[in-house]
Amino acid sequence: MKNYSIVAETGEIPSGERKRVEINGQRITIFNIENTYYAINDTCPHKKTAPLIRGKLDGLSIKCPNHGYRFDLKTGECNIDSTLNTKIYAVKVEGNSIFIKLG
Repeated sequence: MKNYSIVAETGEIPSGERKRVEINGQRITIFNIENTYYAINDTCPHKKTAPLIRGKLDGLSIKCPNHGYRFDLKTGECNIDSTLNTKIYAVKVEGNSIFIKLG
């Protein structure tokens, strides 16, 4: 799996939960939504300070805890302004291991 890094085990992130990992200085939050995993840049692009791990989940979107911007976990799209879309990462699960594609 070229460009994929192992980041967690499935048992570490129960359904409805999340976990932050740091890879090469980049904070990424992994979400388990009904046993499908999503990975998104953990820092809100609006002010570049709010950690999205603290945000409120609403279906497949995460709401920034500071100013309420919402980001789609599948696409990274921001509901307020497309110039604030955030990075998402491809996720694969093999056995009990969760991998994120970095490049």
